[in-house]
Amino acid sequence: GERRLDAMGCHKFDKKKGDKADQRTKAQRIDSIFRYLDPGCEGSVSEQEWAVLDQLWKEFDMSIKEFVQFLMLTFGKGLLCAWEALDDDESGELTEEEFLQAVEKIGYFGPAKVVFALLDSSDDGNISFDEFEVLDKYKPLNRRPTVSGPSTLAGMSLPTT
Repeated sequence: GERRLDAMGCHKFDKKKGDKADQRTKAQRIDSIFRYLDPGCEGSVSEQEWAVLDQLWKEFDMSIKEFVQFLMLTFGKGLLCAWEALDDDESGELTEEEFLQAVEKIGYFGPAKVVFALLDSSDDGNISFDEFEVLDKYKPLNRRPTVSGPSTLAGMSLPTT
């Protein structure tokens, strides 16, 4: 298990620098995920059990979209102003602790740890502006249909997200 993940370049289960609360080994973290996906303890993961990951991903995706919406309402459409407010020491990156304090300071009360983990694509325990910029693709589409009456909507397919 561990060697295959390492060969794929997956470091999500490695111990994070400075994380004193989680004393589990990499193998223990992987095992806990497997046990979560195999609640019946059969020693295998069925397709239905695997589908739980899809639901979790949808929830993570929604968390990111809500975070982006909050940033846009707070700072406007550009993410640079949001980044500058979050990175108040102008170091160019945010540790998890800095991120959690900064988003609390600006009034965000959503799942900040989840957002941080998803943004930290390099798994180094920090978010750089390059990693933060991925939020651009989660911005809502600016196109809205112009409605002049009920007949305008007939036969129109609205964009879905």
